[in-house]
Amino acid sequence: MELEGRAALVTGGGTGLGRVISLALARAGCDVAVNYSRSAREAQETVAAVEELGRRGLAVQADVANDAAVRRMVAETVERLGGLDVLVNNAGTTRYAPLADLEALTDDVWERVLAVNLKGPFLCARAAAPHLRARGHGKIVNTASNSAFRPTGSSIPYMVSKAGLVMLTKCLARALEPDIQVNAVAPGWLETRWAEVHLPPDVRAAVLTHAAYPPVDLEEVARAVVLFATSDSISGQTLIIDRGQTLL
Repeated sequence: MELEGRAALVTGGGTGLGRVISLALARAGCDVAVNYSRSAREAQETVAAVEELGRRGLAVQADVANDAAVRRMVAETVERLGGLDVLVNNAGTTRYAPLADLEALTDDVWERVLAVNLKGPFLCARAAAPHLRARGHGKIVNTASNSAFRPTGSSIPYMVSKAGLVMLTKCLARALEPDIQVNAVAPGWLETRWAEVHLPPDVRAAVLTHAAYPPVDLEEVARAVVLFATSDSISGQTLIIDRGQTLL
């Protein structure tokens, strides 16, 4: 599928990887709705950057764990951009906790991480599916993590949610075929604002200075998202982008 003149919605699109994905889709020809939950200023800055690339941009607020908010977000995107061709489920959350610190994983942590990282992509896909089909095609790309495949990451709930997202990708690919292709990217460590603010300094330093597996290039992940958004032949797949770290 050619992306020139298409419309995309990127959840969590105002900051970090989401911002890089939003701009990559704009450069490929998409008008882009940039979803945010709390980062309104950053979302507007991303929209401005999209518009500087000659595409239409839209900032739209919604908590992806709330079905009513998601449906409003999708409806506004379709109304303002004239339709929807690409959904990128990038919004995510976590809470850092060492693997052995089980007491840190309260009910609230579990519920919020699973709600945003796993239920959220389902709610967004369900709301978007009729609009993606209405255009005669559709692409959904989920942002998973290499933590879905190995027990290393910010916390157990995060790893479990991303493993579930890999299976959700396969389930949605079967459920929505042949009209909509569904795939996922699974990056390794990313140098984003979350890592800078929430990771303990010693953990962040170890990640940044790892000789064999430094943080993954955000632009490379975005290029993979664009690949999935343009491909009519790939569905149900998760592309791990982590410099081979999962081979250990």
